[in-house]
Amino acid sequence: MRQRIGIVAVIVSSLLATSASLAFTGASASESREGLTRAMPGAWLPLEGGLVVGEREGTPLSAKYEIDDGAFQLSVYTSKNGSPSGEAFMEVIVDYSAGVVLKAIPITDDSDLTAARAQKKAMDSASRTLAQVTADVVKANAGYRAVSATPHLENGRPVAEVTLVRGDDWKVVSEPLD
Repeated sequence: MRQRIGIVAVIVSSLLATSASLAFTGASASESREGLTRAMPGAWLPLEGGLVVGEREGTPLSAKYEIDDGAFQLSVYTSKNGSPSGEAFMEVIVDYSAGVVLKAIPITDDSDLTAARAQKKAMDSASRTLAQVTADVVKANAGYRAVSATPHLENGRPVAEVTLVRGDDWKVVSEPLD
């Protein structure tokens, strides 16, 4: 009997630790999507407009509406030549209600830098801007809004993945950048 109580105690402790860990690390993917679905109607600026605003800080590499540390924001990754070390990658936070840059932060996290470099490689071989492609995808999908746009290379060709939302309906559209 004591052994059974001990096992139950271990299971309960594990469940509590897991719940606390999930709460500490943030929302799950479905909770994040639900939060974005609720927040998107309050964003005056379309994602493709945020990409254009981000150009003030360099060449836009990707953009997304996100909930970061509980705050809804529009984030644009950019690259800019001419820094002392050559290429500078920035995360530009755009005010989605006024269409202005709030702040530009150098990207220093290794995984974020890896993503920015891969996005830059895709955009270096693109003949259309990410803003143009995103606008085209939104136009072709009436009633949807872009939530994110991310380029990558697919069989050596630059392609943008644009995530769209209309109410609770989400979809991802791939569009060539060349």
